[in-house]
Formats: sequence, C-alpha cells, structure tokens
Amino acid sequence: MQIYGYQRTGFTGTLLRVQVARSNTTFTIRGLSQAKASRLKAEVKAYYQGPLPRLSIQVPAHSSIDGILAPVLLAMICMEKNLMEISNHSILLYGTVDLTGSLISPPPLHRELTQLCAEARISLILSGENISPINKHCISCPSIASALSQLWRFALLHPENEIQSKEAGKKLRLEEYPFSGILGLQEAKQALCYAVAGELPLLFYGPPGSGKSLLLSRTKALLPPLRGERAQEVWAIHGKQSKESPFLRLEAGMSQQKILAGAPPWISHAHGGALLVDELSNQKLKARTTLAQLLDTHQVGDYPLHYSMVAATNGCRCANLGNPHGICRCTQAQIDQFWGLIGWPLLDRFAIALALEPEPLLTGTVQAFHVDRKAMEHVRSLQPKRESEGVAHLFPCYSKVMAHTQRSLRRAKLCCTLAQVIADWEGKESVTQEIMEKAYSLYLLPKDRHYH
Repeated sequence: MQIYGYQRTGFTGTLLRVQVARSNTTFTIRGLSQAKASRLKAEVKAYYQGPLPRLSIQVPAHSSIDGILAPVLLAMICMEKNLMEISNHSILLYGTVDLTGSLISPPPLHRELTQLCAEARISLILSGENISPINKHCISCPSIASALSQLWRFALLHPENEIQSKEAGKKLRLEEYPFSGILGLQEAKQALCYAVAGELPLLFYGPPGSGKSLLLSRTKALLPPLRGERAQEVWAIHGKQSKESPFLRLEAGMSQQKILAGAPPWISHAHGGALLVDELSNQKLKARTTLAQLLDTHQVGDYPLHYSMVAATNGCRCANLGNPHGICRCTQAQIDQFWGLIGWPLLDRFAIALALEPEPLLTGTVQAFHVDRKAMEHVRSLQPKRESEGVAHLFPCYSKVMAHTQRSLRRAKLCCTLAQVIADWEGKESVTQEIMEKAYSLYLLPKDRHYH
C-alpha cells in the first residue's frame, strides 16, 4: 500500500508520497532538514499512542509539517498492523490534524487534484468532514482513527487482483493463497480447512459484513485435485474429464424437486467437491429437509454423494445478533424460533457451527494464514481408513469433555470425527483431550453462546 498526502501552495498543489520501512535502530525521518525532521518527530510523538516504533520514514523535501503529519501517522499505524504489506492500493489522506485530533481539510483545487490522483492511480481519498466529497472515491473522516477504519473496510471490500507478493511483486493466485485479501478470521479459516479436508458439513453464522460469504467463496480454492476412484466417479457423473473438484452453489429458493431432478440428479454434481449454501434461512423448508437427509445417506438414488457442505446464515431475524455496531432487539425466544425454523435436525448434522463477528478494525492486527496443503492431503488420504475404523473408541474421551451436557449420539459422532481430523491435521497419533475440547468448541449455536 502507498499513502500520499496533498499540499496546496497558492494556485498549485502536489501529492506528498510517504515511504515507510522497518528499521533495526530507531524512529527516523528522512528527506527533510534536521530542524523540520525534529519538528515533525515532536508532532508525531504528541499524537502517536505509545513509544515510537522502529521505522524509517521518507517524505518529500518540500513537505510542510501540517501537510505531511496526517499521512505519516496513518502510514505508521498501517505499518504496525501489517496493512501496508497485503495491499497495493494507493491512498490519499488529505487534511491536517488539529489540537483535538480532528482531521481538517482545506478547500482543494478540484481539477488539479483530480488529475494528480489519476496520475498516481489513487484508489481511495480520505478527507475531513468539513468539506464535501471530492469525488465518488472520497470518504469523509472525522479523525485518523476513522480514516484507518475506512481503510480497513476498503481493503476488505476490494481484495480482487490487488494482493501482491512481497518478494516478486506479482499478483498472488487463489490456488496458492486461498485467503488472500481476507483480514483476520483466523479461527474461521482454520475451521473451513478442517471441513474441506474431512468432507464435513460447516455452518458460519453472524451479522452482515462479518465475512461469511467471502470466506465460503474461497472453498473452491481449498479443494484438492481429483485423483483415483473419486475422479472416475466424478467424470461419470459430469460426463467429461476434469482435474478440478466440483463446486456447486445452491441458490436461495431452489425447490426440492429441482435439487433431486435429472439423471444424474442435480445435487450429485457436488460429489467429490463442495456444496455452498448461502443464506440458509432463506432456503425452502423441503430443501433444507432434503439436505439433512442427504448428509446422513451420502447417496442420492444410485449415485454416491460425498462432499463438503458449507453454509451461512444470519444469527436472528433482524440479522444484528453478534453485531457490535448494531442493536439486536430479538428476545431469546425469538432467536430460538428463528433457528427452529431453519430446522434443528439439519443444524444437528453440522460438524462445525461457528459464529463470525466483524473484525475490530482499529485494534486488530493482520496475520497471514498459511494453508497447509500437505496436512490437508494427509487428512484426505486417511479418510477411507478412518471411515472403516469408526469413532466409537473416542466416545470415552468425548464423555469427559462433554461432562454432564446432554447431546445426541449424532452430535457425539460428528465431534469425534472432527477431533480425528484435527489430530490427523496436526500429525498426532491419537486424539488427546485437548484436541477433543477444541473440536467440541467448534460447534456453538446462539443458545450455547448466551448472547442475551
């Protein structure tokens, strides 16, 4: 990511580029005279919370203290949170910081600023609230903290074709980096990997904007290539050869008849791959009943049906359950009724049910998530053996973790199966109590989370 400031001098204006790099020594400012660098450093200390990080900052020699202070502060915070390294957007922060910390923007030279932004390929302009938006790519922000929040949201909403590798500076391929451009959500990413590796049903729930649909859209990039007998089965169903695992999407409102229609049936085209069911609560009742039955039979008619079903839904009727910025006015009875309409039999068949909440954009840090392809392949290769062995030998360990909580036998089997997948993923010879507790914690519905 590249951050710019804007400086107006008389009837002309110019962009001020801020370059930031990590340093092994102290915080240094380059490009300015010693006197101006000392003044800028003192201004930064006054606004920056905590000790100054070890950074080397390069700014244009003609920069004014007022014009460059806000972009420098934003660049420092972005560097601290690793946001600079995962996006190649060019951002303009236009304004000065007053004594109260507010972002104030003097009237710009619109025509000249528009031309400068086009030349520098500025993707987003962040300005103070005291002026009207400069163009459609401009967002008004009352402070640096607000500007950082908007910058995070922009990075979340615009990940496509914009994530570059640090070494080669080239676009990362989703096949190699399935979660590129998705910030945070580490537990959810790992849970999705478990589900795909073990062909387990998974459900994400939470408010809009928490990343449910974005995460599930990357399932296709996690699927391994087809091999052996599974490849032959998929080729027979699709009528053509393909090395890619199939990825099927169940559209909202699809009827039970359409799901089971055809020869081979429509749903059988997910065999060997994944089925994405977004907005699960909007699916028809009979469709949800059919999905629950197929998760048990693993067969539709005479056709095999082994796949990873990944689904998403809101947490309640108003969709604000779990949203720190919204108010959920649903009572516990209304929340239970909402989930009851989805269907407890279907919900009981998910191995993973995880709540997603919007990432804390101002306090969270970016950590790269590495998908261990070798571990995924190892888990996949052990699946036939695990199916023949069963999970009955893990019930004593499950009982210790469950304590006095009442769960169904199906719930016990799914939890033990997930625990075995996690153990295989981590290269453990047996399932420990710690692994069983981890598997147990990956299935929590709203009634277990005590939102109210």
